[in-house]
Amino acid sequence: MRGLTISGSRPRSHALALWVLLFLLAPQLGWAVGTPAGTVISNVVTVSYDIGGTSQPPASSAPVNFTVDELIQPTLTWQDGTPVAVNTPGTNDALTFVLTNSGNGQEAFGLARTNGPAPLPAGNYTPANGSISIYLESNGTPGFQATDTAYIPGTNDPNLAPDAGQTIYVISDTPSVASNALGEVRLTASSLTAGAAGSSPGTSLAGLGQGGGFAVVGSAQAQVSVTGSYIASGLGLVVNKTVFSVLDPNGTAVLMPGAVMTYQITATLSGTGTVNNLVVTDPLPANTTYVPGSIVAGGAAQTDAADADQAQFAANTVSVSLGSVAAPATIVITFRATIN
Repeated sequence: MRGLTISGSRPRSHALALWVLLFLLAPQLGWAVGTPAGTVISNVVTVSYDIGGTSQPPASSAPVNFTVDELIQPTLTWQDGTPVAVNTPGTNDALTFVLTNSGNGQEAFGLARTNGPAPLPAGNYTPANGSISIYLESNGTPGFQATDTAYIPGTNDPNLAPDAGQTIYVISDTPSVASNALGEVRLTASSLTAGAAGSSPGTSLAGLGQGGGFAVVGSAQAQVSVTGSYIASGLGLVVNKTVFSVLDPNGTAVLMPGAVMTYQITATLSGTGTVNNLVVTDPLPANTTYVPGSIVAGGAAQTDAADADQAQFAANTVSVSLGSVAAPATIVITFRATIN
């Protein structure tokens, strides 16, 4: 009786061809491709048959196994949408970007910025790096805060799972320039897989994908760049705080326990234009106690509660919400605190 033989083999070339076809047909893919890199897909085919009306034992092929390769496909977007208004000169202003791993495997990306990318249009200016060039969102509070994590290349490069994203802040200083001048900064995110960044779509790198398979370069060439911009508003804002007066228990001005200090905060707007959502926040220093009901803003007494007026005292912090203020303007805020 003749036996039946079924064989199987690993379809490497077909798998690679399928990857390339998928990503050349869908170059704007913004979500991770379904099956995770490193997944082993196994298949066995079974055939049943009979001879002369007599059922024969089923025949099965050897398993056909292959490992899903990793697609490297970053996506980078500028979140501000319109140029970010900055003072001139100004310091440490943020542009916001989001980097997303739209591939199917864990991937690390290096970040770099280019100030005033060429060609520089007439009338534009070149921003300078801020005190820290790039920050990574890390404290869970939307928008840039100094408590976010400073980016250090080679130390804390974003290492993203499929579909995961990282908010990135590019921090810049603005020189003295004409009002309405634009300043651009280009952010580039590059795959840190060796040989991937800048390679042609479909390039396959043996053994470098997650799980030990191929790393396949997607339509973004494993490297994406997006430009954000600032606009010089022509506004200047200077804030000063002083101890305006002191009254101690003896009726003199000695800074001693029990003395009451009057703090004065002066916010001065220069130039032309309007600032919006202006909020002054002042945490009380250690070893002092706020004097209830002592906040005065713009000459008007304020309450401590969160109510219809501009001020509030909560969590040991004085805050005054001034809303929209047109320049030129000077706002004076005072409150009192006792030395413990």
